[in-house]
Amino acid sequence: MQTDGPAVGWEPLFVVVLNWNLPGDTIACVRSLQRGLLPGSAIIIVDNASSDDSLRQFRQAFGDQVLLVALEANRGFAGGMNAGIEAALGAGAGSVLLLNNDTIADAEMIPRLREAAGGRPRAGILGPAIYYYDAPARLWQAGTRRYALLPLPINLGAGALRRARGRPLRVAAVTGCAMLVRREVFTRIGLFDSHYAMYYEDADFCYRARAAGFEIWCVPEARMWHRVSLSARQVPQATRAIAAWGRARFYRQYPHGPFPGLTLAFLLAQAALGAARDYARGDAALARLRWRATVDGYALRPLNVALPQKAERFGF
Repeated sequence: MQTDGPAVGWEPLFVVVLNWNLPGDTIACVRSLQRGLLPGSAIIIVDNASSDDSLRQFRQAFGDQVLLVALEANRGFAGGMNAGIEAALGAGAGSVLLLNNDTIADAEMIPRLREAAGGRPRAGILGPAIYYYDAPARLWQAGTRRYALLPLPINLGAGALRRARGRPLRVAAVTGCAMLVRREVFTRIGLFDSHYAMYYEDADFCYRARAAGFEIWCVPEARMWHRVSLSARQVPQATRAIAAWGRARFYRQYPHGPFPGLTLAFLLAQAALGAARDYARGDAALARLRWRATVDGYALRPLNVALPQKAERFGF
């Protein structure tokens, strides 16, 4: 029987928060983390080449309480997080908590994650239960599970968390919005695959970790709240194309269920429904963009569509 205890081999903890032109949200996120930060832990803010005064605001708000990593070019989510992970591992981190900046952590989130790591020697990645910031009791994400006969994984719902009665749940993947990763995972499988500028880099990372023998857990008692993609909303057309491309690429690399053709059929159906909605809104250009991105992703080709110029600022 597994019991929670000291998280041996996970210390010290470093938190990596990625910022792009949202200094106010990043500051609020870091302050929420500071309420539950364990002794010996550290926070790293990676600035993804923001065009505003984010760095000045961080220095004014935190002084030397956090480590700032200022990137000269926007590397996207995966590349920006990788820069923070490298900084944390170089400073001796035993584990790294990766966190979106548009989140607020419960004061007990970090202690609950570390408690859950204790007694689970094969655990490599743990994630909290994440709720909507604007609807604090509504679950946004708690991880996914694979089922043998289904062509796609299924998100854990609120019912699964209630039935768990606070006990951690084994999952196939957790979201990169918040994941605590043991150092050994990075040593064994490397960092995020930067081919995924954003979206599905977290699923790819989790699947590689599972293939290397690590367990992945959702910890329902560890909670946080997510404003849901504030950065992505700044370039909505680009992010929809990137998401379609990443989804298709991921499921081509990691077939689900006994019939890969059925997975492809689901992906094409999703793309067709999304394109139909785009056409109904009068956005034929986005419909074509979404469809082409899906085809490129499934063919394992680079994303070969004309994205809005503004998207270049987001690492695309």
